[in-house]
Amino acid sequence: MKVLLLYREPFDRRITSNIVSGGGEMFCKSIYENFDDVTVRHIPYSADIHWNGKDKNNEQRDIINQAEDIKADIIISNYPNAIYTGTEISKSHIPIMSIIHNVYPMTSIIQRINNLTHRGHSVWLVSKWQHRRYKQLNQKIRNRYGDDGAFGNKDIDISGYLNSSYCKFKTKLVDPIWDCGTVGRYDKNKKPFLLKQLLRDTKISSLVISGKYQSENDKKHYENNKEQKNVLWDISYDKVMNNMSKFATYFSTCNHETWGITALEALSCGVPLILNGYSDKTHASEIIPSSKKHYKVIPTDDKEELIKAIKSLKKVDRKEIQQMTWDKHSKEKWKKTIENAIDKTIEKFRSK
Repeated sequence: MKVLLLYREPFDRRITSNIVSGGGEMFCKSIYENFDDVTVRHIPYSADIHWNGKDKNNEQRDIINQAEDIKADIIISNYPNAIYTGTEISKSHIPIMSIIHNVYPMTSIIQRINNLTHRGHSVWLVSKWQHRRYKQLNQKIRNRYGDDGAFGNKDIDISGYLNSSYCKFKTKLVDPIWDCGTVGRYDKNKKPFLLKQLLRDTKISSLVISGKYQSENDKKHYENNKEQKNVLWDISYDKVMNNMSKFATYFSTCNHETWGITALEALSCGVPLILNGYSDKTHASEIIPSSKKHYKVIPTDDKEELIKAIKSLKKVDRKEIQQMTWDKHSKEKWKKTIENAIDKTIEKFRSK
């Protein structure tokens, strides 16, 4: 099975880098590490912002040409932007498996997803929570444009759901050093420093693990937080995991996460979750724990509820959390699911 894997990274690091900036990058890395015949096409992160329409169309055609040159059986893409889901790439006669990891707030995304599936390719999401958000987006579009034409679809046409990751790095169970911690790249949407803001003026200890800002919009916020105490910047994956194992609780600050790889990583260390709830008091990462005893959802940005959750989760069975998480999210189960999705994508395309 020959795979052409499309890859981009906010700081244009290679897929082999030991620094992983986010969930989409981790998913790509998992594909690269677990399948034998994978060719990676690195696409500059700035391409979606700075390239004009002609450049983007040329890139899509070049992707198809490279897939043909290496005799790929499938193209795997993990991004919703036009380069990866546009009209030109949808013309590929090599099947495309498109996995979308976020909720992309552009009206054109529904049209592009359905165009890919109409041409025989397959689009996958990572959770039913994410699917609900797209249904809501689609309803807003239909309310604005009506039920006719390109925006008149009642739903987006997807092939199913795929877990974003699996348990990778088994740490020893240790006594916690930090009452609460979080991990997230420096991004206004990930907002890792929300933990510091909410616990300001308390005696609760916390650690934030982050990476430097990736856009000028975040530069000011980075400058305000770069001197904060108990923060680790741009450390390697193994160091992230070793530090995470010393959290008593893990706070998932991003309330519109669509799956939550860092939530899984915390659970795999035996660390219970505190999930920052969305406006409907839910969180996508609720599907990851093996038991409701292993997490709590709090109202959006609620300081008092965060403190209560930290205190209430101190006596959980960390060994139970770790073992049940590793059983549920094993590498073997994840790889088998991806293999089945690849087979389904190819079979669907051939039937078209």
